[in-house]
Formats: sequence, structure tokens, C-alpha cells
Amino acid sequence: MANIVLEGPIASVREREVRLLSDLAGTVSEISGSEAEDKKRLQQNAIDLQDMFFLVVVVGEFNAGKSTFVNALLGDELLPMGITPTTDAIELVRWSSKPGKEPQWREPGIVREWSHPNTGGPGVVIVDTPGTGSVFRKHETIAKNFLSRSDLVIFLISAKRALAETERLYLELARDYGKKIVVIINQADLLEKREQKEVQAFVQQQLRELLDLRPDIFMISAKQALRGRTGGGLFSSTANNPGEMNAVRDYLKTTFQRVPPAKQKLLAQLDFADSMVRKYLDHLDKSLGLISSDTALAQSLRQELEQQAGTLNDQLNTSKRELDTVFLELKARGRAFIRETLTIQNATQAMDRDEMRDKFEKQVVGNAMEQITRISEDYVNAVVDNSRRYWRSILDRLTKLESMMDKDVSAVDATGYAEQRAALQEAIAIADAELKSYTNDSLAENLRNTFRTNLVGFSAGFTFALGGIIAVVLGLAAPGAVTAATGAIVATFVVGPVLLLGGGAAAVLYWRKIKRDATSELERRLDALQASYHQSMLDLTNRERNRMLQYGQQILSPVFSQLTVLSDRYKAQKTALETYGEQAKDLRREVNAIQIVVEG
Repeated sequence: MANIVLEGPIASVREREVRLLSDLAGTVSEISGSEAEDKKRLQQNAIDLQDMFFLVVVVGEFNAGKSTFVNALLGDELLPMGITPTTDAIELVRWSSKPGKEPQWREPGIVREWSHPNTGGPGVVIVDTPGTGSVFRKHETIAKNFLSRSDLVIFLISAKRALAETERLYLELARDYGKKIVVIINQADLLEKREQKEVQAFVQQQLRELLDLRPDIFMISAKQALRGRTGGGLFSSTANNPGEMNAVRDYLKTTFQRVPPAKQKLLAQLDFADSMVRKYLDHLDKSLGLISSDTALAQSLRQELEQQAGTLNDQLNTSKRELDTVFLELKARGRAFIRETLTIQNATQAMDRDEMRDKFEKQVVGNAMEQITRISEDYVNAVVDNSRRYWRSILDRLTKLESMMDKDVSAVDATGYAEQRAALQEAIAIADAELKSYTNDSLAENLRNTFRTNLVGFSAGFTFALGGIIAVVLGLAAPGAVTAATGAIVATFVVGPVLLLGGGAAAVLYWRKIKRDATSELERRLDALQASYHQSMLDLTNRERNRMLQYGQQILSPVFSQLTVLSDRYKAQKTALETYGEQAKDLRREVNAIQIVVEG
């Protein structure tokens, strides 16, 4: 049994193709894992190239007449034909100068090898695969594995059930593998001439619209062709053309004469290599796309946190301005209250401190508490919303990264992967807990209570101080010199008409001083309260900022370090694939320029 005989530089090209397929298999293994099916396919195709035989693989649904078709091509009833799947073996017919009708198991239980002189020439092997619609899962597995090894795919479709779903899937697979496809519509004898044309037009349209395929299509009857055989074999047309097989034979003969099997073998495997390169380049582009935003986060985490803090600062400044407006209004009402309370008229009568406090709270404090509460709650809500967006963003990114790492276990060694995954899960748990911490209004409540306590304290404290001033004026303070001085001042206003001019001047100056002191005390206390409110809001902002920064530095940094590793790894693999693609182009040019000889 002869293989294709190589001559001149074709042997060198073949060896470089074998290395290309083997190297590509290694890179595919890195990308998809050591057990990747595509890795096995590439390795098997490299072995096929070393054996250098041309595989014509016949694929189709069970009971579409594949074995009958192969026998018709050979012009001999070589393969068993039946209506049930009696074996799950591959029937492989290799060229030989003499027919061998007693098959040998090449791979026990898997590949049964026959020999025949009518395959089309030395090195040409015709493969009859189990039916694609078989009820046995192993049948389909074998058919798919052989499909990737093929150099020419003859896809057989029954005229009575043209293009079933399983057939469409297999054709799609052959297309994606970059295979040359010929479609044979068999069992044409079951249709009228008009129906034959309709079926062929339907199949042609479906292939074009569903799969973007435009293969050569032939309508035949393999049964009629086998009955009318003359023993001429693959390339032998007959005068009476039983089953319309002449068109298929002529097509195959022209194909092999135009490009000898050795060249077709080399070109077909380069097509397969190209399909694998495209497939995994697309895979890597998607993987790089998934981690690009996370890699950017890893590289500019501090910058993003600063931007986050800037957003908080903007809201803080807005809220502070609103608070300042409230305090300006408080000061204005407080001054008015002092003017109304510290009067000559009030100096002649006692004022109850509780009464004065009630009056102060109504006239000065008024609705300030409601205004401050609204401002503080708006600010807290803004902080919470901002923080929630941040933690949700972190969770989304980490969840995507976890999913990607689960699919890419080979990215690191087993120990490193376990450590990275543990760190990632811890980061996700912490981020989730942080996000859930914003489900209540504890921040707003804490700030609200602080503000309320401070404002109540201010009101009580100031009215107490103001009451003390009035007490001094009215002589209600502790007895002694102060009381005497106060009594003298009051007497000056009430009974000293002779001293009215001089005493009145002294009293006016004294009252002015008291009012200035009271106003200064009011503003001092309000300024302190205003500053404490500013500080409370700033403290809240800083706590949130530090919370994010600490998370980024202590929790996220170890996790995102893996992103750089993955990104670099994917880029290196992408470069390797692109190099293989260029090698395939160079080899294709060499193959097309080489002259080869086929010997029997």
C-alpha cells in the first residue's frame, strides 16, 4: 500500500508543516487546557502529514447511502451495506495495486482498513464515517474526529430529507475547520425530475443563507450507479452514466489533476491550521477584552479613588454652602433677638429664663433644625449612593474576574491559582459586606443625632449665657458690687433727672457693650457649631475615602496583580498565534510553487 511519494523541497515543506501543527497544538493546549480536543486534532493531523496520505472523508446522516456511494466510486461492492448501523467503526479504504476484501483492524474497534486500486491514486484514502444521525453517541464522536483530519469532505444528503439539523451542524463544523466541501444529494431515484431540481435548489439556498457556503452540488443515485458499474473506479466515467455518477467522477478527476493529492494534502492542513489560528485569536481577543477594564483599574486604582473622592468633595462643598446659608440666617435672627431682648424696658423687669429660651428657640432657631437635617440627609444620601456605585462596580469586576479565572485554571500553577482564587473570594465577600452596610440609614441617623444634640446644646447654652447677662443688668446676679453697680445704672435711667444727660450717656455705652458682648457670644457659639458641622461631614467623607483606599491597597492589589499576569500571558499567546499564521502563509506560497510527482 503506497503513500504519496515526495520529491525535492516538498519533503522539507511537509516537515515544517508538521512542526507548525505541533507548535500550534502546544499553544492551543496552553489556551484551552492540556485535554483540549483541538490540541488532539492538531496532533493527529501532524501524524497524518507524516504518513502523507490524502483523506477523502464521506460524511452524512445514517442511512443516507454513504457505503453504497463509496462502493459506487470504487466500482466494487467492497464495504458492507445495510439499513442498520451494524458497527461503529470507521471504514478506511487505502490505495493498493490489488483489492483487499478482508479488512484489517488498524485500531481495534475503531478503524477498519480495506485496500483497493480505485481510490484515485497512491496515497488517496476514502473514509466512510458512521452516520451523523446515529442513535449511538460514539458514532458521532468518531465522525467529528475524522472530519477534522479530512483533506476533502464529501457530504452526502438524502434527497428525501434534505439538510436535517444534524447535517447543518456538521457542515458548519467542516466550514469552520476550513475544509473543502463537495455536497452530494443521493437517492435521486426516489424523486421525479421536477422534484430533483426543487430539492437541489432548496439545498443550495439553505447552504448559502444559513452557512454562507457555496460548494459544488451533485444530484445522484448511488444505488443505480453501483448496479450499472463497469469496474472502472473513481475516475472512470461510463457511457450510460448510471445514477448520474459521471459528473462526480469527472469533478474528482479534474480536482486531482489540477492540484495533485500531495499539494492538496499540504494545502488542506494549512487551511485547518488557519482555522485554528482564527478561532483562538478570537478567543484571546475576547479574553483580553474581559480583563482590559480590570487591568486599567489595577493600574490606576489610586487615580480612580481620587476621582471618587473628588465627587464626594463636590457634594461636601455644596452641602457646606447650604449649611453656611442656614447659619447666616441664624446669626441674623440672633442679632435681632438680642436687640429685642436687651432693652431699657426689659431692664426694669425680670425675665424668666425658660420663657426666654422658648422665645429664643422660636425666633432664632426656628426651622433651622429641619433645614440642617435635610442638608445632612441629602449629603449622606449622596455619599451612600456614590459608595454603593463604587462597591457595585468592584463586585461586578471581581465577579467577572472570578468567572474568567474559573475558565482559565491553567493561567497559574495549582498552588498559585488556589491562592489567587482565595484572595479573590475574600475580596468579593468584603465588597459584598461593604455594599450591604449601606442598606440602612445609620449614617444619616448618626449625623442627624449629632446635629440635633449640638443645636439643642447651642440653644440651651446661649440662652443660659444671655440670661446671665440680663441678670447682671437687672441686678439678679450674685449680691455685691455688681448688683450695686447695676442698681446705680438702673437708678440713672429711672430717678436721676439731674444726672440724666451724663448718666444716660454712660448707660447707652454700657448697653451697647452688653449687646456687643452678647452678639459676639452668639456668633462665637454659632461659628463653633458651624465648624463642628463642617468637621462632622468632612469626617464622614474621609471615612468613606479611607475605606475605599484601604480596600484598594490591602485587598484588591493582590487580586489585580493576577490580571497583569493573565494579560501578559494572553498577549504572548496572541503573538505566537499571529506568528503561526504568518508561517502558514509562507508555507502556502512555497507549496503552490513546488512541482511534485505522483507514483504508483
